Amino acid sequence: MVLTINEDDPAPVGTVEFSATPYSVDENGGNATITVSRVGGTNHAVSVEYATSDAGATAGVDYTTATGSLSWAAGDDTDKTFTVSVLDDTTYEWDEAVTLTLSNVSTNSSISGSNPVALSITEDDPNPGTVEFNAAGYSVWENGTTAVVTVQRVGGSAGAISVQYATSDDTAIAGSDYTATNGTLSWADGDATDKTFVVNIADDYDSEGNEALSL
Repeated sequence: MVLTINEDDPAPVGTVEFSATPYSVDENGGNATITVSRVGGTNHAVSVEYATSDAGATAGVDYTTATGSLSWAAGDDTDKTFTVSVLDDTTYEWDEAVTLTLSNVSTNSSISGSNPVALSITEDDPNPGTVEFNAAGYSVWENGTTAVVTVQRVGGSAGAISVQYATSDDTAIAGSDYTATNGTLSWADGDATDKTFVVNIADDYDSEGNEALSL
């Protein structure tokens, strides 16, 4: 003999959530298709709003703002999608990201899973690299005549680049302790060789202690 207990609660409405976290698209991918799923039940119709916001990537420059709503009828649990258009350019900017947010879900439902989530835009342009001093600091004897300062191009060598350099007084004084200098260092496309500039040091017979200048 079986005693059946009949359910008297309404069927579950279910929740809505992003189908993946995070999402990614190549900068030259054109569009990123974002999928939102309804899970856990389909009783009643539900809807949810979506929106994009900057998270490193800039709307109008790196992607086109997307806002709108997604809706499911009662009994419908098919995935819904919206599109984020990605804007390609020829400037290397590292990888960037867009924030995707769900909000204002129907009162009879809720948002589950991670929210907001990130859409990563993967850089596709060649990397020109960055320039930096090859040391955190330099030293030279007062009677060393010159100090040779090395600047490196690191992380990439795409395209021609240049950087300006200059000296300025700290405790050492230009014209008395050293000769002020400035100029430009340049790298051609594909060139990653170190570049140098020279700071001429003025030797004297005064006991002044160690002195310094800024590069």
